[in-house]
Amino acid sequence: MDTGSVTDRRPCPDPANTILVVEDNPQAAKLLSLSLTRAGYEVLIAANGITALELAGRCHPKAITLDILLPDRDGWEVLAELKASPCTRDIPVVIVSVLDQPTLGLRLGASGYLVKPVDRHALLHALKRCVSRGNEDRACHKVMVVHTDPDELHLLAMIVAQENYEVIQALGPEEAALLAARIHPDLVVTDLLAGEMDYFALLEWLKAAPETTHIPVLALSWLGSQKQTRAEDHIEFVLVQEGEMIEERLLAAISLLFEQKKPAGGES
Repeated sequence: MDTGSVTDRRPCPDPANTILVVEDNPQAAKLLSLSLTRAGYEVLIAANGITALELAGRCHPKAITLDILLPDRDGWEVLAELKASPCTRDIPVVIVSVLDQPTLGLRLGASGYLVKPVDRHALLHALKRCVSRGNEDRACHKVMVVHTDPDELHLLAMIVAQENYEVIQALGPEEAALLAARIHPDLVVTDLLAGEMDYFALLEWLKAAPETTHIPVLALSWLGSQKQTRAEDHIEFVLVQEGEMIEERLLAAISLLFEQKKPAGGES
């Protein structure tokens, strides 16, 4: 199997239907490629991080599956470089690794996380969440969830991940601002119901940089408990009452916000 190099000049297939498989184990790469081609995707294979970054930047695939244990560099480093580059940061990345560290992967900007051995249906489902096919224009919205409590953060991420959103987790306002400047989410969501999240600090951190100051923020809050905000704060409260289904209210609010952001006469 071709392991590629820095000067890998393989022709790029149709980017609208191509998955880049980053995997140094030839047998594992073959199995992933077979599952993807049978599902109708075209496949590029990179056996190391340098080749992965080169092919991602030049061919701009629809999505990337990324192994963490690569021969030339750490997969976390590859993920960070992909998300730091304006050319590749919008490409969804699904980590496929023997390492069971999904929280870290999602916090660094991965769209999904699968632990080897990977079931074919699990692979296709993970990709389907954020990969449009053929001439479809609908893209996966990137939603950052923020909380200072790891357990509350994970619960919030699980709620948002029920829909077709790429979820990025940030532990606290400062990390949220740093990740937002690199990943450029379409929306930031936080939960004020437990009373432990300082959303004023979150707003201040986001407003500190021009690339993040206009990102809208949704905040779950008890009815009647929200503070006064200004129009330029770009925050909307999702007001819930005791006993109400929080998941439904939040997901409906996110969906409505993205519907309102659609261009007139077009799709998002």
